[in-house]
Amino acid sequence: MPIFAAISSDHNMIEIDDTLGSKFLQQKDGVYNEAEITKLKLIAKSFAMCNNSLVVLSNLRTDTSYIYFGRTSDILEFEPAGSYMEIDSAWEQEIFSRVHPDDMKRRDKEELTFFHFVATSHSDTAYDWYMDQTMRMCNKQGRYFPVLHRIHYFKGEGQRGISYIICIYNLASSVSNVAIMRNSLTGEERVLDVEEKQIITEREKTILEMVAEGHPSKSVADKLSISLNTVNRHRQNIISKLQSINMAEAYHKAKKLGIIE
Repeated sequence: MPIFAAISSDHNMIEIDDTLGSKFLQQKDGVYNEAEITKLKLIAKSFAMCNNSLVVLSNLRTDTSYIYFGRTSDILEFEPAGSYMEIDSAWEQEIFSRVHPDDMKRRDKEELTFFHFVATSHSDTAYDWYMDQTMRMCNKQGRYFPVLHRIHYFKGEGQRGISYIICIYNLASSVSNVAIMRNSLTGEERVLDVEEKQIITEREKTILEMVAEGHPSKSVADKLSISLNTVNRHRQNIISKLQSINMAEAYHKAKKLGIIE
């Protein structure tokens, strides 16, 4: 049974486990660190003022975003330059809705790959890296502009994972199908190698598909001749790599990105 039918008819068939996802994504802990957010809000506001950028600061710990509208916002017809907005979501859906549909799949794969690079690193030096990607975004009239999207990740005090994200949007001269990772300390540049296998492994793909078909974790473990703990660990990894709250959402994202058929 496909996961779409399983979700609507019987949640237990795919073992939707929000608790597991919430436990693994420890950055969503509801803690508001005023010192951290005040410093990052100042950084975001400065980018908007100095670079004419549209800037989104996302607080993953509280699922909140702070948006600063520079002069780029006037061209893309969001809020007037100098405006500020706070929304109850860590993801800027209104901005994403302006991205050309043909660019969204690539955009998502690039960000997921970069997220995986930083989140799985065992060194804080991973936070010295940021990613530049380009895409087409339209104004309210439907006219598309090439846009540079820069992503910075930040670690929170006492947190193991990514706690904050700053996304910076500016007009670009053209759109490229290649994303670039840049180290702000050393100046090193790397072309982001976006491949499905880098997002989830073949074993993780198999487990995701089996869960989507309705197999409980114990059945998956028996069929693959692995322990139940190993299955649960793979499930945690899948949820994390696809930035999802449960296996159902992970499956939907994997389908959308073309990771699974």
